[in-house]
Amino acid sequence: MKRVIRLALVVSAAVVTLAFTGSAWASYSPSLTVTPSSNKPGAATSLLLGHIQTAADDPTAKDTIYAPLGYGVNLSQAPGTTIGDVSARLILRGGGNAEVDVTGHVVADNPANHQTDQCAPGLHQAVWNLNITVAGTPLTVPLYVDAITAGPEATFASAKIQFCLAGPIGTPAGAQLEFAFFDLNGVFTNPTSTTDHIWHATFTPYVAGQPVPNPGGTTEGQAVIPGRVGLTMTTKSLKHGVVIVSGRLAVDGQAFGGGLVELYKGSKRIGKARTKANGKYSIRIKIKKKTLVLAQVLFLGDLPACPAPGLPGVPQGCKTASLSFFAFKIAVARRRK
Repeated sequence: MKRVIRLALVVSAAVVTLAFTGSAWASYSPSLTVTPSSNKPGAATSLLLGHIQTAADDPTAKDTIYAPLGYGVNLSQAPGTTIGDVSARLILRGGGNAEVDVTGHVVADNPANHQTDQCAPGLHQAVWNLNITVAGTPLTVPLYVDAITAGPEATFASAKIQFCLAGPIGTPAGAQLEFAFFDLNGVFTNPTSTTDHIWHATFTPYVAGQPVPNPGGTTEGQAVIPGRVGLTMTTKSLKHGVVIVSGRLAVDGQAFGGGLVELYKGSKRIGKARTKANGKYSIRIKIKKKTLVLAQVLFLGDLPACPAPGLPGVPQGCKTASLSFFAFKIAVARRRK
């Protein structure tokens, strides 16, 4: 399963470029995406979390991400444990506005080391360090994580993740985040229901051109995870080693068109197709011998409006909403004798 979610992480940048092109963002309207490796009710799942904004947006000072009610949360990882990977794109304001892609890891740390951190003071149940290198300089972004069991937030959330970004002033080469994805393994368990699950996040920008947060500019983003995602796959062997791989994609029991289904042999992509309006797809490949193939679909797209009531006290309200899901299927393709 880790291999599958990492394949999704590798292709996430290309998918974002396609899925979010043409979105009507304002001057500061980041978007949240949350993509599980499994939608099975009550099952453990890896999660791919994403923060997406444009180069025209003000730089982000702080994110707070809320997992909805029903999720199980395991925060017992020992310091030094690698929880996941990170992939991000930065724009270097001090480097001619060049765009660079960076990768790294998410590693558990001792929460006692972060009690006086300005971003989120106090003792947290877990702290995970997001470690990357920017312009040759190592950069660590702590993620402060807590399960929520009491207080006003307990009415809508089971856990929250907070992190702060330095912004272009004071970072190597004036780095400003455009988007970042990080996967979390061994942390979350799905709710037991098959209804859609809506995550919430608040985003606070910096005052333009200053290293000062602008709380009045805080916006909300919502991320919808469908309760049910189904991908089927069958193989049909023809003459001369030709195989037709076909199936159907359904979301919440309805046919889903426009999803990009990619076919892999090991880590090599050997075919792709978009699902039609009826959810069906078909990919033609050629093989020399019996071959194990994996079909996967990773969908990230924006929604026209926020589907749930906004969080209280957010000055700019909810501005963005996304839909994302991941599904895969494995089958054996056989050469016809």
